[in-house]
Amino acid sequence: MQEQKQISTLPGVFATLAAGFDLIAKHLWLLLIPVILDVFYWLGPRLRFQELIRGMLALLPEEADLLDVGSQLAELAPRTNLFTTLSVQLIGVPALMVGQVPEKTPLTPPVFEVSSWLNWIGLFTAFSLIGLFLTALLYTLVAYALSRDSHHSSPIILSYWAKRVGKSWIRLIGLVIIFFIIMMAIYIPLIVISTLLFLINSTLGTLFILAGPLILVWIAIFFFLAPFGIVLNNRPVLKALYESFRLVQANLASALLMLIAILLAGTVLDWILFAVENGTWLTFINILGHAFVSTSFIAALFIYYRDRYTSLFDPEKNTAQSAAAS
Repeated sequence: MQEQKQISTLPGVFATLAAGFDLIAKHLWLLLIPVILDVFYWLGPRLRFQELIRGMLALLPEEADLLDVGSQLAELAPRTNLFTTLSVQLIGVPALMVGQVPEKTPLTPPVFEVSSWLNWIGLFTAFSLIGLFLTALLYTLVAYALSRDSHHSSPIILSYWAKRVGKSWIRLIGLVIIFFIIMMAIYIPLIVISTLLFLINSTLGTLFILAGPLILVWIAIFFFLAPFGIVLNNRPVLKALYESFRLVQANLASALLMLIAILLAGTVLDWILFAVENGTWLTFINILGHAFVSTSFIAALFIYYRDRYTSLFDPEKNTAQSAAAS
């Protein structure tokens, strides 16, 4: 009964989202990294791999089920930009221009072509590592702003914060590697089994291979709080994963609602901002708006993690905070 009472006193999802917006409104300097990165995608040089995609499409068999995929890739090829891998999927620095590179811009950016798939893999890996460093930097700054608003933070000491960012960076790399290993452990058996099932029934083989994304989605749901544990509580990777699983398990309904609200609002926002994008300098306003909303979502996830962690793993601290607030 005491545990249920503690959980019931936690802020709701929409109150947490509002708190995230309030935190960023008080610390607008947190928008600096997302805005600079998005402007770089918008006006900076572009690293295109159009010819690599065309070469890959030329090797595909001309079958009916591949025509739609081939035409879509051919249409997207001129708008590719490898630099956008600086925003790592799921946990990276948010950016409006990651989804699709605009065709019209106020300035004409220089375009460079990646010459080989080996170069593409090397650049993709390098940019992903840099992107994880930017993620660690942004997350550490958001965590600092949150701690500062909670009245128990110390002034920034550059040597201490540099070590903290570096440690978070290494652990985020470890987190991505573990997720990649999990993905391979799921997909390799699925591909082998589905290939055998295709020989019996193509529909059955297709349904079986679709189980892979569903499993990965559920894994991502239970582990989505791990980056915030790494940065906010300085947790090692495995401990952060374990605590994330426990937190989501204990707050499954609110965790799902939080993720759905953020994903839905983010998708609608991107669609609206791209719909009004006209290739002029007014796009910078869209970038500012996107950075504010997306960074507020990150701040809300930090607040969600902090509140649920305190309630589950440190209930005495949670009771003291509730008594102080009342």
